Amino acid sequence: MPEFIKDGQGSGRLVGVDDDHRMKVSSRTNERVYYASRDYGKAYIVQFELTQASGGSTEGVGSIQYNGSNRLNIKQIALSTEESGMTSFGVWKNPTVTGGTLSLPINLNFSSNLSSDTTCYEATDSGSISISGGTSIFTCRMYQPKTEIIPFYDAIILGINDIIAFKGNAATTGSKIRINVMIHESIS
Repeated sequence: MPEFIKDGQGSGRLVGVDDDHRMKVSSRTNERVYYASRDYGKAYIVQFELTQASGGSTEGVGSIQYNGSNRLNIKQIALSTEESGMTSFGVWKNPTVTGGTLSLPINLNFSSNLSSDTTCYEATDSGSISISGGTSIFTCRMYQPKTEIIPFYDAIILGINDIIAFKGNAATTGSKIRINVMIHESIS
Protein backbone atom coordinates (compact mmCIF):
# COMPACT_ATOMS: atom_id res chain seq x y z
CA MET A 1 0.00 0.00 0.00
CA PRO A 2 1.51 3.38 -0.96
CA GLU A 3 2.18 5.98 1.72
CA PHE A 4 1.21 9.62 1.28
CA ILE A 5 2.25 12.76 3.08
CA LYS A 6 -0.42 15.42 3.19
CA ASP A 7 0.33 19.13 3.36
CA GLY A 8 -0.74 19.40 7.02
CA GLN A 9 -3.19 22.21 6.31
CA GLY A 10 -6.32 20.07 5.93
CA SER A 11 -6.65 20.86 2.22
CA GLY A 12 -6.24 17.25 1.11
CA ARG A 13 -3.29 18.13 -1.13
CA LEU A 14 -0.18 15.97 -1.13
CA VAL A 15 3.34 17.19 -0.56
CA GLY A 16 5.26 17.72 -3.82
CA VAL A 17 8.28 15.69 -4.93
CA ASP A 18 10.87 16.85 -7.45
CA ASP A 19 12.48 14.89 -10.32
CA ASP A 20 15.17 13.52 -7.97
CA HIS A 21 12.46 12.13 -5.67
CA ARG A 22 13.13 14.71 -2.98
CA MET A 23 10.34 16.38 -1.08
CA LYS A 24 9.81 19.98 -2.16
CA VAL A 25 10.43 22.06 0.94
CA SER A 26 11.90 25.40 1.81
CA SER A 27 12.97 26.86 5.09
CA ARG A 28 14.27 30.10 6.48
CA THR A 29 16.30 30.36 9.62
CA ASN A 30 17.10 33.46 11.60
CA GLU A 31 18.56 33.97 15.02
CA ARG A 32 16.26 33.57 18.02
CA VAL A 33 16.20 37.31 18.70
CA TYR A 34 14.44 37.78 15.35
CA TYR A 35 11.62 35.41 16.31
CA ALA A 36 11.42 36.85 19.85
CA SER A 37 10.88 40.25 18.24
CA ARG A 38 8.63 39.26 15.32
CA ASP A 39 6.43 36.63 16.99
CA TYR A 40 6.40 37.70 20.63
CA GLY A 41 7.38 41.41 20.66
CA LYS A 42 9.87 40.66 23.47
CA ALA A 43 13.28 41.77 22.11
CA TYR A 44 14.92 44.98 23.30
CA ILE A 45 17.94 47.27 23.23
CA VAL A 46 19.06 49.12 26.33
CA GLN A 47 21.78 51.77 26.27
CA PHE A 48 23.99 52.77 29.19
CA GLU A 49 26.02 55.99 29.26
CA LEU A 50 28.94 57.10 31.42
CA THR A 51 31.19 60.13 31.43
CA GLN A 52 34.39 59.08 33.20
CA ALA A 53 34.45 61.01 36.51
CA SER A 54 38.02 60.14 37.38
CA GLY A 55 40.40 58.98 34.64
CA GLY A 56 41.81 55.51 35.22
CA SER A 57 39.20 54.54 37.84
CA THR A 58 36.75 51.71 37.31
CA GLU A 59 33.18 52.99 37.43
CA GLY A 60 29.77 51.37 37.11
CA VAL A 61 28.12 51.92 33.74
CA GLY A 62 24.85 49.98 33.94
CA SER A 63 22.93 46.92 35.11
CA ILE A 64 20.03 44.71 34.05
CA GLN A 65 17.93 42.69 36.50
CA TYR A 66 15.43 40.21 35.07
CA ASN A 67 12.05 40.31 36.84
CA GLY A 68 9.99 38.15 34.48
CA SER A 69 8.76 34.58 34.88
CA ASN A 70 10.79 33.02 32.06
CA ARG A 71 14.47 33.60 31.22
CA LEU A 72 16.31 36.51 29.63
CA ASN A 73 18.92 35.97 26.93
CA ILE A 74 21.80 38.35 26.24
CA LYS A 75 22.25 38.38 22.46
CA GLN A 76 25.15 40.81 22.23
CA ILE A 77 26.72 43.91 23.69
CA ALA A 78 28.29 46.84 21.88
CA LEU A 79 31.08 48.59 23.77
CA SER A 80 31.96 52.14 22.70
CA THR A 81 34.58 54.62 23.83
CA GLU A 82 35.85 57.96 22.62
CA GLU A 83 39.08 57.54 24.65
CA SER A 84 42.35 57.78 22.68
CA GLY A 85 44.17 55.89 25.45
CA MET A 86 43.07 52.60 26.97
CA THR A 87 39.49 51.83 28.01
CA SER A 88 38.66 48.60 29.79
CA PHE A 89 35.21 47.07 30.20
CA GLY A 90 33.95 44.35 32.52
CA VAL A 91 30.78 42.25 32.61
CA TRP A 92 29.65 40.93 36.00
CA LYS A 93 27.25 38.19 37.09
CA ASN A 94 24.97 38.89 40.08
CA PRO A 95 26.80 41.79 41.75
CA THR A 96 25.30 44.18 44.29
CA VAL A 97 24.05 47.30 42.50
CA THR A 98 23.14 50.59 44.18
CA GLY A 99 22.31 54.01 42.78
CA GLY A 100 21.99 54.90 39.15
CA THR A 101 19.20 56.26 37.01
CA LEU A 102 16.43 54.09 35.59
CA SER A 103 17.05 53.23 31.92
CA LEU A 104 14.17 51.88 29.83
CA PRO A 105 14.85 49.24 27.18
CA ILE A 106 13.45 50.03 23.70
CA ASN A 107 11.33 47.33 22.06
CA LEU A 108 12.90 46.26 18.74
CA ASN A 109 9.44 45.46 17.32
CA PHE A 110 8.08 48.98 16.87
CA SER A 111 4.53 47.63 16.54
CA SER A 112 4.72 45.96 19.98
CA ASN A 113 3.80 47.90 23.09
CA LEU A 114 5.15 45.24 25.47
CA SER A 115 7.55 46.47 28.14
CA SER A 116 10.66 44.58 29.11
CA ASP A 117 10.45 42.49 32.28
CA THR A 118 13.68 44.05 33.49
CA THR A 119 14.86 46.79 35.79
CA CYS A 120 17.83 48.62 34.26
CA TYR A 121 20.01 51.29 35.86
CA GLU A 122 22.75 53.40 34.33
CA ALA A 123 25.30 55.93 35.52
CA THR A 124 24.10 58.54 33.00
CA ASP A 125 26.49 61.26 31.98
CA SER A 126 26.13 63.04 35.32
CA GLY A 127 25.32 60.34 37.88
CA SER A 128 26.90 57.24 39.30
CA ILE A 129 26.04 53.61 39.91
CA SER A 130 27.88 51.36 42.35
CA ILE A 131 28.58 47.78 41.24
CA SER A 132 30.37 45.54 43.74
CA GLY A 133 30.90 41.84 44.29
CA GLY A 134 29.58 39.25 41.89
CA THR A 135 31.61 37.22 39.42
CA SER A 136 33.54 38.64 36.47
CA ILE A 137 32.46 36.83 33.30
CA PHE A 138 34.03 38.95 30.54
CA THR A 139 36.57 41.74 30.05
CA CYS A 140 37.62 43.78 27.03
CA ARG A 141 40.33 46.41 26.45
CA MET A 142 40.30 48.96 23.65
CA TYR A 143 43.15 51.35 22.79
CA GLN A 144 41.47 53.97 20.61
CA PRO A 145 38.06 55.48 19.95
CA LYS A 146 35.93 52.65 18.58
CA THR A 147 32.92 50.41 18.99
CA GLU A 148 33.33 46.69 19.51
CA ILE A 149 30.38 44.31 19.18
CA ILE A 150 30.66 41.25 21.41
CA PRO A 151 28.31 38.41 20.44
CA PHE A 152 27.14 36.20 23.28
CA TYR A 153 24.87 34.13 20.97
CA ASP A 154 22.06 34.07 23.58
CA ALA A 155 24.34 31.94 25.78
CA ILE A 156 24.19 34.32 28.75
CA ILE A 157 20.83 33.53 30.30
CA LEU A 158 19.39 35.32 33.31
CA GLY A 159 16.83 33.59 35.51
CA ILE A 160 14.35 35.35 37.77
CA ASN A 161 16.06 38.16 39.76
CA ASP A 162 19.49 37.52 38.18
CA ILE A 163 21.60 40.61 37.43
CA ILE A 164 24.17 41.35 34.77
CA ALA A 165 26.19 44.54 35.23
CA PHE A 166 28.79 46.50 33.30
CA LYS A 167 31.82 48.49 34.43
CA GLY A 168 34.12 50.80 32.49
CA ASN A 169 37.47 52.47 32.97
CA ALA A 170 38.68 55.14 30.52
CA ALA A 171 42.11 56.69 30.99
CA THR A 172 40.98 60.32 30.72
CA THR A 173 38.53 62.18 32.95
CA GLY A 174 35.52 63.30 30.89
CA SER A 175 35.77 60.51 28.29
CA LYS A 176 32.45 59.04 27.26
CA ILE A 177 31.66 55.33 27.43
CA ARG A 178 28.54 53.74 25.90
CA ILE A 179 27.28 50.17 26.23
CA ASN A 180 24.32 48.87 24.20
CA VAL A 181 22.85 45.51 25.18
CA MET A 182 20.51 43.47 22.96
CA ILE A 183 18.23 41.22 25.04
CA HIS A 184 15.17 39.04 24.56
CA GLU A 185 13.02 36.70 26.57
CA SER A 186 13.65 33.02 25.91
CA ILE A 187 11.45 31.40 23.28
CA SER A 188 11.07 27.75 22.35
